[in-house]
Formats: sequence, C-alpha cells, structure tokens
Amino acid sequence: MTSMTSSAPFTGSAHRAAARPAGTDGAHEHVWDRIARYSLLAAIFLSGWSVLRVGQINLTFSDVFFLLSFAISGARGRLSATPFRSLTPFWLTGLVMMLGGLFVGSVVNGDPLRWVNIALQYTVAFLFIPVLLMQQDERTTRIAPLVFALGTALSETIGITATFFLTFHDTVHWLGDGFITGNGRLGAMAGQPNPNGAVVAFSLPMLLLSLRQRLISGLGGLCCLILLLWGLMLSASFTGFAASLLAIFTALLLMGARYILRLGFVAAVAAGLFFASGAPLPKAFQERVGNAVESGDLNQAGTFINRAQLIEEAWGFAEENTVIGMGVDRYRELSAYDNPVHNLYLLIWNEGGAIAFCGLMILLTLLCLLAASGLRLHRERGGMAAAVVLVFLIYTVSYPHMYSRMWVMPVMVALAALYAPRRNEKSDEVRLIYTRPVGPQQLPTL
Repeated sequence: MTSMTSSAPFTGSAHRAAARPAGTDGAHEHVWDRIARYSLLAAIFLSGWSVLRVGQINLTFSDVFFLLSFAISGARGRLSATPFRSLTPFWLTGLVMMLGGLFVGSVVNGDPLRWVNIALQYTVAFLFIPVLLMQQDERTTRIAPLVFALGTALSETIGITATFFLTFHDTVHWLGDGFITGNGRLGAMAGQPNPNGAVVAFSLPMLLLSLRQRLISGLGGLCCLILLLWGLMLSASFTGFAASLLAIFTALLLMGARYILRLGFVAAVAAGLFFASGAPLPKAFQERVGNAVESGDLNQAGTFINRAQLIEEAWGFAEENTVIGMGVDRYRELSAYDNPVHNLYLLIWNEGGAIAFCGLMILLTLLCLLAASGLRLHRERGGMAAAVVLVFLIYTVSYPHMYSRMWVMPVMVALAALYAPRRNEKSDEVRLIYTRPVGPQQLPTL
C-alpha cells in the first residue's frame, strides 16, 4: 500500500475545490454547499425507500435528492474526478467492460433501447454515487452510516405500525403489493420483503459502528436495533436473516473481542427474555425461515427451489452466450419461468457474455480489496465496511440486476467513511477534532 498525498490525480477546479473548506467562498456559495450536503443526507436516509417514487418510473425521492446534490456539487466544482484515487482506472475499466458487453449483446440479439435504460441506472449507481460521496468532508461521511440506519429504522417503524391496523387489501392500491404481501410478509418502505431484509442487513453494522462511536445514545441505539430486528422477522426473508447474522458477526469480530462479548451478552439476555415470555414468532417468519433453520433443509426456505431451477436453467443458457450475450432483459423473455435468474453473475454472463462478466468481477474484486484494506486504516470503520460489502456479495448470488440505489448507496457510504478526504473542519455549526492524519486516506494499489 502506498501513501496517497495531495498530489492524487484530481483535476482542475475539482482539486482546488477539494482543498477549500466549505464556506470560504462567501455566504451565497456556503448556502449552496449546505443545500447540497443536506440533499445528499436526505438521499442516503431515503435510499432504502423504493415505495416513494416519482410516478411509475424508476426514479425515487432518494434519486431526486441525490441528483440535486450532484448537480449543485458539480456546478460548484466539488466532485471527485478520481473517487477511488489510484484504483479509479481499474474501476472505470470494470464498469465499461460490463456495460460494453451488455451493449454488444443488446445490439446483436436484443433491443439497444433497453440497454440505454440499464446503462444509465448502472452509471448513476456505480459512478455518480462514488464521485459525489468520496468528496464529502469528515462530518458528512462520519454520520452517513447512522443516517442510513435511521432511515431504515423509520421504514420498519412505519411498516410495523401498519401491520397492526392494515392488511394487504388496505395498502395494495396505495403502497403496492409488497408493502404488506398477501401472505403477511412485510416489505415496509423498501417495497418488497426481500429488499427490506437487505436494507436491514446493511443497517445493522452501520448502527453498531454508530453506537461504538457514540453518535447515538445507548437507549436510542437499542430502540433502533429492536425495530430493525422486528422488521427483519416480519419480512420473513431467509437471505435477509442469514445476511444479517453474518453482517453482525463480521462487524463485531473485526471491531474487537471486548465489543463482541459485551454486545453478545446483551443479545443473549434479550433473546432469553423473548423466548421465556412465550411470545410467538411471526407466522411467515416461522414458515419461511424458522422451519429451514430448525430442520437444516434449505428447501423449506421460501422460494429456494424455484431459484434453484432458475439457476439450473441459466447454466444451460450460458453455454450459448459465452462470447456474445442475449441482451439486456432478454433472459426473462427466453426463460421457461418468465423470470430473470436470481443470480447476478449468471444474469450478467447470459445477457452480456464473458466481457460483461469479467467487468462485473473486476468491480466486485475492487470492493473486496477496498473493504479489506480499510481495516488497516481504521479498525472499527473497516469492520463496518467489510460487513456491508459482505451483505452486498451475499445478495449477488440471490438477486438479478443490482443497479438500484438501495443496493449501491450503503456500500459506497461504508467505503466513504474510510476513504473520503479527511480535513479539519471549522464551522459555525460543528467543530470536530480527529486523531487521524489530515489528508486523503490511503487506498490499496494494484
């Protein structure tokens, strides 16, 4: 690992803006910087709220706030030309390869217009988000994980409250068929039960870090933890349950043994009190998760059998799409099950061929490298980032295209907490004193 200094490859006004503390350009500019920062925090807070959309298109309220922040920051010259510093060329290569392979497949076998839509979605998620987040100051990146966790906790609060008074038929016309499903599963503001389980899994290590850094009180953290776990059980997502357990274990393990013992004791006491009370588990959770855990039979884990059939079918398609893929969104049309395979690797391989698949592997390898190397910079933040990236990787084997901001935003928020430039900030709002060296954080090099 080599040290990154102020000579890192920023360009033009972006470099000059990065060197200026916010608020030194006059009152007018300071106001716009504040609007951009609060808009970004609002986008992070709402990034798991897929139900709040602008019309029927794939544009959420979170996207609107993010694009507003991005536009203001771009106009003010406060975007990073190299969000991952020396790794940026490799990141761009992976993204171009993935989108390029999908483009070739769509031109030869599919519909190029479908590629335009998905290319824009992936570009916003995998390029625009890090370009904006990696240039934020310390106070923003430090609280961003907590903001995401609080957004998820509020989503679960709304969903849990709704289950006491409303049913599927009461909410389907207003909030869609996934807010509360027909079989009683909770999708909350994420819109579907499985994504709801995912945002909870992302939020848990972020909440643990916030508690560790005392950004939230112990009582407030406990309330949020209860809401997140309650929402997770109501979602009855086996993948969400497994990802949450692994995320908590990974975060605690990497944050330190004493932290594990302390929180493990609290969790054991809480679990003991719950089971001693005789309170029943939610019916959907018992059927889809509890039975699978008790029996050790994954065939009882929700739609595991159906997904396994899709994966088997995808392996058969892969032999015919090694060089040139079938094109964006063509898998659903060709599948005997009228669904895309719930496996990002196989879907990218089939729709974009080997080039797109290699591009995806470059991106995921870089995410793992960044998370692992972050442990050398800051153990606690690195542990949180490693846990969040682990959750993302778990869902790549159980979900199709993952360009929605609810998948990418938490990953980039976790990495920004490690790698965004560190500066001593003085403002009329807050004054923070840091023990880490001032200047851009070190990133691994290849």
